[in-house]
Amino acid sequence: MRIDRSFWGMLDAADRSALQGVATGVEFSPRSVICHQGDPSHNVLVVLRGRVRVSRVAATGVETLLAVRGPGEIVGELSAVDGMGRSASVTAIDPVYGLMISARALEALCRTRPGITWTVLRVVVSRQRASGDRQDLRTGPSLYRVGAALVLLAHREGDELMATVPLSQQELASIVGISRETLVRTLKVLRDEGVICTRRNRVEILREEELRVRCGI
Repeated sequence: MRIDRSFWGMLDAADRSALQGVATGVEFSPRSVICHQGDPSHNVLVVLRGRVRVSRVAATGVETLLAVRGPGEIVGELSAVDGMGRSASVTAIDPVYGLMISARALEALCRTRPGITWTVLRVVVSRQRASGDRQDLRTGPSLYRVGAALVLLAHREGDELMATVPLSQQELASIVGISRETLVRTLKVLRDEGVICTRRNRVEILREEELRVRCGI
């Protein structure tokens, strides 16, 4: 059985209760924009149900998908800490339910509950490491690049990584730095071997360990 490494999963019952005490329950319908890149920072969101898409638009106008966050994960933690504008936009993929917590309330809890502080720090460090992994996605064989991108952007559901990655082929090709034609050939290899399933604008990881072995991740 895998250990839940999400923000919510790493908290103990008392810390969860403390956060719930200062939070407001919120719901978002699919494709709703939860926050825009550059917005002033006021709140963090703990996703309890559904998934959100985190993306950033470069100065060239090109949008890049940075992550998919699912149940148990916190969104907006960096802006809550430094008070700067949002570094990315967040959009609901599915119907989303979560806890909205003001940055001020989170700061107050972090000053009195070290368990919450340490968990926020663990999330920040983990995402910093993942950021380095994203930079590596544009080097190496195409099979490695595509497989690594799928694992990085997917969200774990239960004990298996069977989550849907909400990506168009053009988006995925852009992230890993290969042509769309090369991507199509690579996805076909993985699909024919039964480790992924492709549908319009999404890729499902069916067998994580086989995907890792096949792609050399």
